[in-house]
Amino acid sequence: MEDKVDELFGRYQSLYDNLFEIIELSEDRVLSENPDNLFSDNVNFFVKSYMINICSYLEAYLQDLAYEYAKEINRRIRIARIPHNFICWKASRDPKDKDLAFENADYPSSKRDISDGLSANPYKTLKAYRLLGIDLSKEDGFNKNKDLINTVVNKRNNIIHHNDNAIDVSFSDLSSNIKVFKLYMGAIRNAVLFASGNT
Repeated sequence: MEDKVDELFGRYQSLYDNLFEIIELSEDRVLSENPDNLFSDNVNFFVKSYMINICSYLEAYLQDLAYEYAKEINRRIRIARIPHNFICWKASRDPKDKDLAFENADYPSSKRDISDGLSANPYKTLKAYRLLGIDLSKEDGFNKNKDLINTVVNKRNNIIHHNDNAIDVSFSDLSSNIKVFKLYMGAIRNAVLFASGNT
């Protein structure tokens, strides 16, 4: 599990690093002695696009990580050969006959199962990960950064759904946000590794 978690973390860190470079280059083109008209005339367009990417990367990371963790939990359940009926009985205390089956427990999750309840919003993330048995509220890096993440995600949502012009956001703000998003991602990675017994 640790290898897969680290591979996902590295992949999304790399995406953020590349986006950081693109943002820095965009800012340089606007602030240079001979500004690039394409960038200087369309700063708002580029800022909004980059902000959408920042949030989309986080959302994809959270979904991929949750999906891998759910697969790992189900793998452990299958290996343990736990009777399905035992889990039904312990979970509901009064299972219905239609819910019972004389087979071993197997609870596969699809990517859609994961993505339906998860977004980049930290409060939805907290709830979705809690259902997986992961308590993000115990991670300092999650708690310290969730308010900024929430602000950026809400801004992204306003851009997409209400055509917010985002004139209060600069290239420098985006660069700073990426640094925080990476710390936040790292905190969630740590919580998943802890929950899976890899720390």
